Amino acid sequence: MNKNKNILLVLILNLLMSLFVIYFNPRFDILTLIGFLFINIILFVFFTKIEKKKEQALEDKINNIFSLLYSLDIDSDNYELIDDEFGKLRDEIIKIILENKRMAENAEKNKETLREYTEDIAHQIKTPLTGSLLLLDLLEDEDDNLSEEYLQRLRDNLLRLHNLSDILLKLAALDSGTIEMARDRISARDFLDELIRDVKDYFIKYNIEIPLYGEDFSFVCDEKWTYEALFNVMKNGIEAREDRHIEIHLKETNLYKSIFVEDFSEGLDSDMLEKVFRRFYKLDPNSKGYGIGLPMAKSVMERQNGELIYHKGKKSNAFELRFYN
Repeated sequence: MNKNKNILLVLILNLLMSLFVIYFNPRFDILTLIGFLFINIILFVFFTKIEKKKEQALEDKINNIFSLLYSLDIDSDNYELIDDEFGKLRDEIIKIILENKRMAENAEKNKETLREYTEDIAHQIKTPLTGSLLLLDLLEDEDDNLSEEYLQRLRDNLLRLHNLSDILLKLAALDSGTIEMARDRISARDFLDELIRDVKDYFIKYNIEIPLYGEDFSFVCDEKWTYEALFNVMKNGIEAREDRHIEIHLKETNLYKSIFVEDFSEGLDSDMLEKVFRRFYKLDPNSKGYGIGLPMAKSVMERQNGELIYHKGKKSNAFELRFYN
């Protein structure tokens, strides 16, 4: 299209300038011929320079695009946007480059996270394995009176390994993104009555009571995974104080429905709150837990487009499991 316009422009200019020559020399002699030649030479040189200038500009733009292709340090905030025929192409290249940069950064971050997880898992597994091997050595050397005690401790270590493998499999299922969260509509009170009974059985030696306050409501969630999340949050709340006291509150608004697990411990500051959501981090290094409960609960809620929110008060604290309508 541009080429046709250029040809048309040359013809028009040639015609106008030819008419100008004829006007001054209408006799069509040698001077007229020289005038025509001079006009065409001028037009040829003029348009040749214009074409070279366009080619150079086009080459500069292409080189600029190539430079973008080989650059991963582009700053999109400082990039000068130019509205030309290459604008869309340049924008797409920038998007691809920035996406590649983010992928590279995420890959490096995931690599570091994997290294940390591997070290933590190895540590978690090594402790009961070492204890089990030691107990086996003791069983070979000790008399029958101590054998039963060692066997019980060995069973505890093996049970701990079994529980750890079960938790790791659940975490792997969540992280892989391959599982589909179910959409079960359930009664909050019916769900919590069963959960409270199971938690009380888990802490049966403490003979604890867990009051439930608030009006019942129905909500949509994956019942199995929400059970896992809420069980871990309640377990952490009970273990936060020696009196083992927590309360459950239900709240319903026009936007969301929430289950609050309230405990009466000193609570968590902002730095500690960030740490407890890291997998395998434990506030008490000597505790028998794995430091996975809260991170798992957070992952479960996020996979359901919900939230796990911490509220710190003067006399009590609460973790809120918020489900959006």
